[in-house]
Amino acid sequence: MAISRKEIEHIAVLARLDSTGGIFDRLAEDMQGIIGMVDKLQQLDLGDITDQIDTERKNALREDVAKPESNPEELIKPNAPDFQAGGVAVPRVVE
Repeated sequence: MAISRKEIEHIAVLARLDSTGGIFDRLAEDMQGIIGMVDKLQQLDLGDITDQIDTERKNALREDVAKPESNPEELIKPNAPDFQAGGVAVPRVVE
């Protein structure tokens, strides 16, 4: 399948590409290369390949269960080197 210059110009307008500097020739070459690769993929024999979708699984997500509210102090205090007044105390860096 060949791409015409008119199609390239239309694609360039849709993509808002600058139309100066001979970009259309380069785009035509690139698109021909891409189309050539797709044509190669279409030549593959995929007759023996079955769908890989797991149709037995109904819901892969866990149930949304409400948990009791956590106290931030209980979560932070065991991991903080110095916990004061409800927050993590850090060394002073400005004199």
